[in-house]
Amino acid sequence: MKSFNKLISLILFIFSFSINAQQPKKQLALNDFNEVDYSSYEINKVIPEEIRPQVLLALSYYPELKDIKIVFRFKKRNTPLTSRPRITHVFKRKKNRTHVITISTETSSKFSPILFKNLPFNAQVGVLGHELGHITQYIKTTSLQLIGLSLQLFNNQFVDDFEFQTDLTSINHGLGYQLYSWSKFVRKELNITEWKGTSHNNTLEKKKERYMNPQTILKHIESSSIYR
Repeated sequence: MKSFNKLISLILFIFSFSINAQQPKKQLALNDFNEVDYSSYEINKVIPEEIRPQVLLALSYYPELKDIKIVFRFKKRNTPLTSRPRITHVFKRKKNRTHVITISTETSSKFSPILFKNLPFNAQVGVLGHELGHITQYIKTTSLQLIGLSLQLFNNQFVDDFEFQTDLTSINHGLGYQLYSWSKFVRKELNITEWKGTSHNNTLEKKKERYMNPQTILKHIESSSIYR
């Protein structure tokens, strides 16, 4: 199991360095969106009109997803955002699958402050970038590997690595500042203590980051050549 976890993490890490379409920007806003410039990223996508700018801006940092079928939808869900292949498409060829990103419209009172609709624009692009990072893995994964992945998601250690490496994918695609905006907002709204990052060992307890802390995100941004 540990070997499988390491393999998935390595695949995510290597692939995340392989391609980058856009230059990173510290702040993305609605006025950065131009219909003509971004319309090509809408191919094979189903996008609610009210979030088209955020979605297309995020997609522009993932050129490998340009022709991939992705449905963005709103639903009542406890988790603010999720991404997965359509269940009925798991056994289809990779190129024929449709992937679904579900954006929650209503959740528990605990998570309500961090629903997508309550996020700043920059953070909305950031969290969409994280979900698209998941899809970059799914499109490389066979049907049997997808089934294995779904079983591994019951393992907390695997999920820690899986989500952490997906954050890294997003950073290496150029959306590090947007991910930072999302991470800062979530921790403020949920009153979560900000740990000092993976290089810091608490003397009483070593805490594992599932999603990168803001300071960890900044460390990766500072060490990446695409942000210079």
